[in-house]
Amino acid sequence: MTKRFALLGLLALVLVAPATWGQPARHLVLISIDGLRPEFYLDDAYAAPALRALVAAGGHARAATPPFPSVTYPGHATIVTGVRPARHGIPFNVTWSPTAGSSGRWYEEAADLRAPALWDVARAAGLTTAAVSWPVTLGARIDWLIPERDYYQRSEPVELLRRATTPGLLERLGVAPEPETFKSVVRWDEFLTAAATGIIKGMRPNLLLIHLVQVDYFQHRGGREGVDVKPALARVDAHVAAIVSALREAGIAERTVLIVTGDHGFQDVARTVHPNEILFRAGLRRCPWSGTNWLATTHDTGGSSGVFVNDAGGPGVAALAEETLRRQARDRYTIVSRRELDALGAMPGAAFGLEAAPGWAFGGGCSENETAGVRGTHGFLPSRPSMGTGFIAAGAGVKSGVSLERIGLVDVGPTAARLLGLTMTNVEGRVLTEILP
Repeated sequence: MTKRFALLGLLALVLVAPATWGQPARHLVLISIDGLRPEFYLDDAYAAPALRALVAAGGHARAATPPFPSVTYPGHATIVTGVRPARHGIPFNVTWSPTAGSSGRWYEEAADLRAPALWDVARAAGLTTAAVSWPVTLGARIDWLIPERDYYQRSEPVELLRRATTPGLLERLGVAPEPETFKSVVRWDEFLTAAATGIIKGMRPNLLLIHLVQVDYFQHRGGREGVDVKPALARVDAHVAAIVSALREAGIAERTVLIVTGDHGFQDVARTVHPNEILFRAGLRRCPWSGTNWLATTHDTGGSSGVFVNDAGGPGVAALAEETLRRQARDRYTIVSRRELDALGAMPGAAFGLEAAPGWAFGGGCSENETAGVRGTHGFLPSRPSMGTGFIAAGAGVKSGVSLERIGLVDVGPTAARLLGLTMTNVEGRVLTEILP
């Protein structure tokens, strides 16, 4: 028996627990693979035996629809709240303000969330919780927490991580990241997996969330089929297998359900357009941004932009900004109206939005240069097929052999709650009853 098929058999045995069908799972592990594309587990061209074993053992979707914009922090907030950005309060990765513009902080803090998260529902029911580098968890009421932050941009990342983490947790786990860990997404995912498996074996939480990042990083750098993408997927797949192994070692595999999902898909782009340069030439803002004396500006997310206007400019500014950008669009982008944004539950406060055309992405600078070079990005409208991400569920309380054509990321949180015997109320998503016995 080859190593691959041995692993497939092992995972199937671990995660299929017919005796527990019809009962709530006692433990749930929610793994987010940033930039997970469905073909990674549907197409044999990608080496992902652990993911495919979970597909065989449980239920999966051929695509999961992200919110708009289809970027990391709004997506992760949607997963755990079951509502879209206009309701959960995380409209972009990075905050925007009339004075700071797009140079604000990341939406790191749990206090930014305006809707109950899955960990809140679990905690209210008396369950124990853990999160490892899950976005928007800084300061969250989570029992064992290593929050995601922009450590890699800080001068003392190790100390910052220690201060943000549950006191004593790193010592109890016996994991200690080195400064170099924050400079390598490969080493970072290794650290996160070591922490997650340690929490599983040492604490056995009822709910554990973990966010792995390197697949996203390498698709950004080299495109959907860049030379580093498949090796990155193989490493992440091995991390998934390590988490499953930890569940078995902890003696909780038969009462555990494991969900693997993503936050967005990816699309190759070759050119960048800078809408702020267009607004500058029209006299609607300064370049570079000064935070004062501006009438219109954009907040860019790769495949999309929110266009904000200064109320002090009067009622005609939004129409002028839209006319200006529409006139210069050519084949580079299209306008997303405020009405369309409202229907998407997206970009509160923006006058309207922009979506880049195929092959194009947005830059936030003031350059006229339509920079070239193939790379990958996301942020586009969720209706774009390339933005679909993945979903797999296997283990206690999940039927095997179920394939769903399309779900929404808003459905993940309500479904996870149901699998734990809990209910998320006032959500926009639904429980995926098709995968339940």
